[in-house]
Amino acid sequence: MKICFAFLLLASVASGTYRKDAYCSMPPLFQLDDYDTCLLKNGVFCLGSFQLTIPKDNGQMTSIDSPENFGNSHMDYRGKKLYDILQANSNEKHRFNHTLIHRGLCSRMTCFGRADGHLSNRKKFQQCVNDLTRSQFGLVATLIRLDYCKSAQTPRRVPPDIADQGFVALCAALLVANLLGTFYDLLRNKEKKGNEVLLSWSIINNFKKLIHVYPNEDTLVSRFNPIHGIKSITLIGEIVAHSVIVSHISYLHNPDFLETRRQHLLAMMLTNGSIAVQGYILLSSFLFIHHFQLMGSRHNISSIQLFFIMLLRRITRILPVYMFMVYFTATWSRFLGDGPLWIPIMDKEAQICRLKWWSHALFIHNLYRPNDRCLLQTWFVAVDMQLYALAILLAIMLTQRRRAAIKMLLVMFVVAILCIFVAAYTYDLTAMVFITTPEFVRKLYHGEPSFNWLYAAPWGSLPASLLGVMVGFLYYNLREDKINLQNYRWFRVLYRISIVAVFGWILSAYLLPQKPSYLLSTVYAAIDRPVYAIFFSVMLFGSIYRIDQLWWRFMSWSGWQVFGRMSLCVFMIHWSFDLLQIGLQTNTNKMSIFEIGGHVCVTIFMTIVSSIPLHIMVEKPIQMFLRSSLNI
Repeated sequence: MKICFAFLLLASVASGTYRKDAYCSMPPLFQLDDYDTCLLKNGVFCLGSFQLTIPKDNGQMTSIDSPENFGNSHMDYRGKKLYDILQANSNEKHRFNHTLIHRGLCSRMTCFGRADGHLSNRKKFQQCVNDLTRSQFGLVATLIRLDYCKSAQTPRRVPPDIADQGFVALCAALLVANLLGTFYDLLRNKEKKGNEVLLSWSIINNFKKLIHVYPNEDTLVSRFNPIHGIKSITLIGEIVAHSVIVSHISYLHNPDFLETRRQHLLAMMLTNGSIAVQGYILLSSFLFIHHFQLMGSRHNISSIQLFFIMLLRRITRILPVYMFMVYFTATWSRFLGDGPLWIPIMDKEAQICRLKWWSHALFIHNLYRPNDRCLLQTWFVAVDMQLYALAILLAIMLTQRRRAAIKMLLVMFVVAILCIFVAAYTYDLTAMVFITTPEFVRKLYHGEPSFNWLYAAPWGSLPASLLGVMVGFLYYNLREDKINLQNYRWFRVLYRISIVAVFGWILSAYLLPQKPSYLLSTVYAAIDRPVYAIFFSVMLFGSIYRIDQLWWRFMSWSGWQVFGRMSLCVFMIHWSFDLLQIGLQTNTNKMSIFEIGGHVCVTIFMTIVSSIPLHIMVEKPIQMFLRSSLNI
């Protein structure tokens, strides 16, 4: 029997693959006692992570592998070989780090409560997990991070402070402003022009703007209707991806579910789907250039004034709802519930938001202390604002020479890609597809330079922004020359290819080796997002020129227009609901397609329900109020 067990372990190491029996022989990656029951029984609940190692005396045994000593040192032999299996499988890209285990134990339910009463809770927790791991698996467990130890007597919440009271006062002020604006809208003389400042706070007026639908006629405005569909579908895909990401930070009953599913081809839509964000970057620059060119002769002020006015308009569009959510996360989000993962997830998020709120207000939080992340998804807001400022400068400088602008921007596009390659090669940065491993995702990419200084840095998205500016100038030139790309067969074929290519490029990362060469890794880091942006720009052009009427009408559905107007609110809120669902879990989470689907549905439903009042009562009124007050 012992020889069979040894053979099983050695065969698993040699093959480098998980068999179900070998997987079950390993220490569970996660273990979580019932949190609520523990506190009801007046127990102490501790949560932390442990590093598994071979016992020191094991390393000193030189004859452990000899057959004659196998029976006497079975436990040591088992621990050593089991640790070899853990290391071998942890090195695979699609696996968690199985030498790092995570435990949440209650003193009333485990040996934790039978430890020496003179020891601290930390020491008892450490001793308990180590004793269990040593006796069951022949391995040493060393506590490397203690999230907390708490009992029923530990206050579940800190009392509200002045920041929390300030948020309540802000909400009350916004509510009063909305009520005043609404009453004014109801009681005013409709035959006369109303006060724009007061009307900006009208709930009725803002709701009408939200549900207003542009007809799908062939007009300059309706040609852009598909953009709402593109934005909405991309955002829904992002919500799905984030739901899968947060499932990695929960305590999983069956982590092998996520590990095995990641090897499927379609899993690339999640593993490599992050490049789809480049579509938003491109759209932002494209729409600005289009709007800027249409205003044309109205720009009768200096270039410096024009720059700050355009930038201020963008800030009034983004900042109100953005900082509202940062403020909420820093204050009242921590009071929404409780659970074993509440402190390391929700409380930690609130603490970081309190620390970095000012950098969010200045749109530099992706560059300042990048490993401390308040609202993970908001790196995009900072990058978008930084590149939007660049787009304004380019628009001002190149508007008078539109024909040459496209060639100049093309050169800038190529140079930007080359600069990314040089930076990636010099500083060992790589594409997201190579770092989106279960362990890095579980840590939300904390401490990963490629995430901080390539993915979430403005220069990483610079090619897409430059391409958006170039496409904006190209579209304006085509309109001025009365060229309709719909009439060209070559473009219709190219457009249809681009739709397939947008998805095909994401899935093609499946063909990349798990451990690419240094050169391949850096080359791919430089081209993965620009190539996607090129395909996306062709698809965008085809949508604007109404190629393939059926597809165009689907993307122009009126519901996408409403959803698209709330996209900023949806973008800002959904991550909080993702984290909230994980923070409220009191036991290990049994993963399945239905579990993930349920998480996604709850997130989408609650996000939309919350986004409607947030858009009507916060985003839109403050935006219109500021623009009316500042006359911009």
